[in-house]
Amino acid sequence: MNMTEKPLVLLVDDNEATCTLVTALLQRDFHVESALDGHEALEKLRIKQYAAILLDLRMPQPDGYAILEFLHSTRPELLKNVLVLTASLTPKELARVHDYKVCGIIPKPFDIDSLLQAVKDCATPGTTPLNPGGLISSSVILLLGELLRRM
Repeated sequence: MNMTEKPLVLLVDDNEATCTLVTALLQRDFHVESALDGHEALEKLRIKQYAAILLDLRMPQPDGYAILEFLHSTRPELLKNVLVLTASLTPKELARVHDYKVCGIIPKPFDIDSLLQAVKDCATPGTTPLNPGGLISSSVILLLGELLRRM
């Protein structure tokens, strides 16, 4: 499969190690673009169509909720392609995210196989997405990301 045949995924996370790791995990099956803050994500979302959007909620302004609100008001059809990646959510925050009818929520730390399957499900129309749980610690994810970044 060449690069043009791969679905395009947008990864929005302000942690470079996480971006490096997730990109390495997904690049076999997807073309991955990263945005390290909300401003960069908004620019990309204004001009491109993505098969899936992996979105961290807690970032410098604008945060992930602002991205969700932007999609809700300008491109609501893309909300079904959003996977929220987050370390923790209060019940109120969880309800708020569910109100946007996103594809799924993936807790950090995440299980690598579950993340890959969730992105595949989210990027493929007509599939029922999983709501994977976390099995790898945050420190292991950050370590792997840092190691991959240095390669």
